[in-house]
Amino acid sequence: MRVLVVDDDPIGLDSRRMVLESCGHSVTTAADAAEALAGIAASPEAVVLDLRLPCVEDGLALLRALHVTAPRTRVVVLSGYREDLDGRAERAFADAILEKPVRSERLLEALLVGRGGV
Repeated sequence: MRVLVVDDDPIGLDSRRMVLESCGHSVTTAADAAEALAGIAASPEAVVLDLRLPCVEDGLALLRALHVTAPRTRVVVLSGYREDLDGRAERAFADAILEKPVRSERLLEALLVGRGGV
């Protein structure tokens, strides 16, 4: 699966990239919303998005943009602050919302739900 991982934390970004690549996924990374929007041109099948980039408004704006420009792309949102999406319309744009820290197995499971495998 082609996956775009978006996170402003270089350690989190690199660790998620390594986990996904070790499971056979093709991974592109982005450290901010602008890089992520450029990465959408590669037509990823899924996006793993840290919601706060570096602030929650960047992540929300990216979530809205993904909904408009890549509506069939699976979006897994990661956040240490689940309340960031409480009562927000953008919550409906995420296929899965995982609280950080997230176990690798849980991330992989969230990516593959509905794709014929876990």
